[in-house]
Amino acid sequence: MVIRERRMHNVLSNLKRLPKEYKSNPLWSILVELVRSMPLYGEHKSYIREVVLMENPGISFGELAALLRIPIGEAMVILDELRMWREDVEEEIMESFPEPKYKLAAIGGTFNEVHYGHLILIYTALKYGEKVLIGVTGDEFVKTLGKSHPIKPYNERIGRLRSMLSSRNWLNRCEVVMLNDPYGPTVEEPFIEVLIVSPMTYPRAIEINEIRLKKGLKPLEVIVCPLVVADDGKPISSTRIINREIDPTGKILINKEPNNRA
Repeated sequence: MVIRERRMHNVLSNLKRLPKEYKSNPLWSILVELVRSMPLYGEHKSYIREVVLMENPGISFGELAALLRIPIGEAMVILDELRMWREDVEEEIMESFPEPKYKLAAIGGTFNEVHYGHLILIYTALKYGEKVLIGVTGDEFVKTLGKSHPIKPYNERIGRLRSMLSSRNWLNRCEVVMLNDPYGPTVEEPFIEVLIVSPMTYPRAIEINEIRLKKGLKPLEVIVCPLVVADDGKPISSTRIINREIDPTGKILINKEPNNRA
């Protein structure tokens, strides 16, 4: 029995993504409730999202547990909440939307290559807002961002974005606006209630709320999406797509490495 338990622990330690049968097991929901009731759950989750995943996005459950000296079950639950693989995104966007909590949500980005990271950002915004304001960086503003790859013209970018939204029947709930600065309407519009950001853009949400408070506006509720990683455990990005490392879904195109994430 002891040997069997050790083998199981070793298997879990090397995993980076939960097998489907784990989450369908009734014991999984019990573990999730237990982890969320732990006194340091919120603190650990914030640190993993803002520090650990930024440095090592493909970290395994065992590596995380050893790094923070936490139970492997806690590492499994928190990583499952904070990180999404290609298959996770595909399963998530097949779910029907719940009744939105807010009237108006906002997101922003360049949307040079519409990929699965963008997809989950938009999907999350639609889960929380009846309407979604999508800020897309204008051509002049893009020039100031120091992007390491060519950026398509604004009209081409929003054309592709609208096409994707239309293909999923999301377009009627979205409004696309041009961003000429890092904040756009989020620091001016009193009717925006919630801001959806990625882990990388979370600091911008803090800035936005600081500006709103100075202007006498109510701070926005901030929802941080999970980090979406490609099959190699590295974040999906427009740069990697343009360099032909991955496709927009996160599939590896070049420099293929052994898949050891189980």
